[in-house]
Amino acid sequence: MFRSSFTVSLKAQGLTLGVCRSRVPGTLEVFVDGQAKKAELLRVSIEGTNGTGQQAFPLLSYTFSPSIDRPTAVALELSLAFKDFLVGRHKSTGGLLRIQFYVEGAQPVSALLPVENFLRLYRAKGKAASDSLAWGGLVLIDTKEVAALSAMSLKARSDQKRAEIAAAQAKAAEEAKAKEAARIAAANKAAEDARAKSAGGAPAASAAPVDKSKPTLAGAKTLLVYGSSTGNTTDVAEMIKAELGDSVDAVKNITELSIMDFGIPERIILGVPTWHIGEMQDDWAAVLPDFDKSAPSLAGKKLAVFGLGDGKGYPESYVDAMQELAEKFEKKGAKLVGLWPTEGYEFKKSKAIRGNKFVGLVIDVENQDDQSERRVKEWCAQLRNELF
Repeated sequence: MFRSSFTVSLKAQGLTLGVCRSRVPGTLEVFVDGQAKKAELLRVSIEGTNGTGQQAFPLLSYTFSPSIDRPTAVALELSLAFKDFLVGRHKSTGGLLRIQFYVEGAQPVSALLPVENFLRLYRAKGKAASDSLAWGGLVLIDTKEVAALSAMSLKARSDQKRAEIAAAQAKAAEEAKAKEAARIAAANKAAEDARAKSAGGAPAASAAPVDKSKPTLAGAKTLLVYGSSTGNTTDVAEMIKAELGDSVDAVKNITELSIMDFGIPERIILGVPTWHIGEMQDDWAAVLPDFDKSAPSLAGKKLAVFGLGDGKGYPESYVDAMQELAEKFEKKGAKLVGLWPTEGYEFKKSKAIRGNKFVGLVIDVENQDDQSERRVKEWCAQLRNELF
């Protein structure tokens, strides 16, 4: 249910569109919500008349690039002429505002809002949009060229921008993955050199590839394993290791291990980020298809899981990969510990919840990184009682 002073609905598209008090002073907030299967908000425009019916300020146009295709609230920049019309020296004692929404696949919808009603929103006396909405930041007034684009052109422009963003994200993920692989190779090489030096031999030429058919660990009572595409999960794994100290015998990227290694430790800590809409991280995804048939029994072993997610970018599939990963290990007999409260996180849905708790520690670097260190410390304190 929306807490707003003005809304319009597009029933065919399943959308609720509205205007409400902004969380950014001096701006207007527009929000979109609904379970739309195929609808995109392309543009919002605002025009107004004074008490005599004359145009009060130049038309304000806001084009979203890319379009808004999920529940979102955005702040709109307001022109000086518009602010003067509302609260300046030439403020109107009457008049109407016409707010128009341009949605793909539908005729534009609009509504007239008396100026005195809008002033209650602008002066922060109206209600804000639901806190569960993703925050889309500030949108600037269109240039004349953009404001003149047709609805068809807006859709093409939006699709092009979305494709550019997806390509940039994919490139960043590939670069991060390559960087992580280089880091692992360098670490393996350094370890081999150190072993060779301690044995009086020459440094190793290169790290040997992992033999996936047999265990690679010499022994470990507590093993921390993670998959990381951007390095964020690596950072959290290192934070956990630093907090637990010698209680953790080995910290490994999943690319460094054989499935058979999971039969060695008594305690296992797993780390996984959730990618895109509930997807498993690539390195874990490469291992799990063979896990059911190849992994040894984990009966009697304790299991703890931590995961990374983006509660505002992907609120409907928040840290889903944690649940998938935990289930795989539980089916092999591992006992899950370290469940973590959901309070304090901003998201809508997650498969990684049992009762009222996450299946393990959740870290949201994108939106709540200022809380990461505290959460790691508290979870590790919990693990000292439940895991060890």
